[in-house]
Amino acid sequence: MARTLNAISTVAISKRVDVVTDDLRETLSVFAAAVRALLQDKDLAYADPAERALVARIRDLLHGKYAGWSIDLEWNRREDVIKRLRYDLSHDELIGRDAIVPDLIIHRVGKRENLLVVEVKKSVNKDFDGDIWKLKGMTEQAGEYGYLAGLHLVIDVKTGIAPRCDVYVDAALDNELTDWMRAELRGQIDCASC
Repeated sequence: MARTLNAISTVAISKRVDVVTDDLRETLSVFAAAVRALLQDKDLAYADPAERALVARIRDLLHGKYAGWSIDLEWNRREDVIKRLRYDLSHDELIGRDAIVPDLIIHRVGKRENLLVVEVKKSVNKDFDGDIWKLKGMTEQAGEYGYLAGLHLVIDVKTGIAPRCDVYVDAALDNELTDWMRAELRGQIDCASC
């Protein structure tokens, strides 16, 4: 009997993981379409704007694509409380830390329903450590924010490629979703740096 219940439980968990993975793929697929459009924009390639402008353009491209969700840039507070991240920090390390300011989030305002957190870097900016720490902490399901997924996207608008695109789930790099997302961006990914 116990073996049967364990087998049923394992199957139920496996099906739930598959449903969550499928939902994340759908979420990431919509995002990938916006990134492909961004990287094909000749005006952006010519202007080569700053990261903030690129993130704003991605938000514009996502408008109306996630029904019922808010898409916000540099959201740094929940009501009147400044967002801080304790992930993997001691109390002493936390003191004096600035607010966390993710580049783009897809969430439901006023609720702990957080879908996607995104950090974008231009390919010339190699300062990834803080972004990766933030994505791990904000996707940790037992943590304060519990985003379903985090995306670390490195883009080069001049060449129209994304040299790096990593997906984080529950505070860890998810190799399966990362490979899947890179396939979604095929043609825009420079796999020499994958």
